[in-house]
Amino acid sequence: MSINNYCPECGNKINESVIYCPNCGKKIHNDESKRDRIIGKTSRRGNNLYIAGIIVLFVIFLIYYFNSEPSKAYSIIKEQPRVTDNVDYPQSRFDHIITVAFEKDGKIIIPLELVKENKFARFQVAGLPESTPPILAYLTEDGKVVTAISMCEPCNSTEFHIQGGDLVCNSCGTTWDLNNLDAISGSCGKYPPDPIPSKIVGNEIQIEKQFVTNWRRRV
Repeated sequence: MSINNYCPECGNKINESVIYCPNCGKKIHNDESKRDRIIGKTSRRGNNLYIAGIIVLFVIFLIYYFNSEPSKAYSIIKEQPRVTDNVDYPQSRFDHIITVAFEKDGKIIIPLELVKENKFARFQVAGLPESTPPILAYLTEDGKVVTAISMCEPCNSTEFHIQGGDLVCNSCGTTWDLNNLDAISGSCGKYPPDPIPSKIVGNEIQIEKQFVTNWRRRV
């Protein structure tokens, strides 16, 4: 049903659907059809939603980027020195050797060749109190030397083994990625052997004694 309107120019009665007044020729409506107007509005609404979605995703990314920090383990291991070519570990259980390190001039000294030869060793530091935790030293698959407190704190285990690319607690079976100590499985995954910085000086792996003597359990 049509609705009658009046031309704003001459006052002649006109139908709503006309574009030009039949009396004076005044343009009444835009050439754009109602269908075109609806499509245009829908298209603009869709574009606006798309742009809003992009903005929301960008804000989420910024929040994640500025609030996420690499783990302590990753940060330390990333800076550790590479001392050999790539290292392959067997898929069967590979246990560490047990030996002794010593303290000299405020540093804990570990023979580099011993670690390169055996790949995986656990040390008790001679001359320090019995309460001092043991230290692990092992080679990652890309040949970096990693030193860490040899303890799975929730279950109080100080013994570990390597299987493939995984470091495994001998007591609870919790498993971590050997190369970055990210948790893979097990109830103690949040508490891998705590990495401590070390550096290579000649034929020695040197650790600042304070990193070990001042170490405190995380749980």
